[in-house]
Amino acid sequence: MRERLWIIIPAAGFPFLLVLFIVLWQSLQQQNRTIQDLVQQLEGLERVELRDREGNRELIEQQLGVLQTRQQTLQRQISNLESWQRASGDRERALWNRIQAPFPTNPDVDLPDNRDIERTAPPGGPSSQQPSSQQPILSP
Repeated sequence: MRERLWIIIPAAGFPFLLVLFIVLWQSLQQQNRTIQDLVQQLEGLERVELRDREGNRELIEQQLGVLQTRQQTLQRQISNLESWQRASGDRERALWNRIQAPFPTNPDVDLPDNRDIERTAPPGGPSSQQPSSQQPILSP
């Protein structure tokens, strides 16, 4: 019986090993295909990422240009406002200097004294009161 067993084992074992080899070979091929597919997908993603980087770079450069233009415009507006403010301050100073400057005195002109002021006071003031008998009476 042992002799038959030694004959059956190699006869049954060889096809079994052959099937095992074929299964292992197919599974290795499947793994290779899966790895190749993954590598291709990764390369595709890297290309997309590279295109996105270039697109993002172009977009950033475009936005930078817009921001630089805005900055120049704002700087021009600020300098215009500063010059307007300086000119306005100069005009205001000139006005204040004109207002605060003493009036030129002319020796030929005689300034009225306080007595003249009292004589020319509006009616109803202390110097222009009339006696009550001389005031006109208004009838309704």
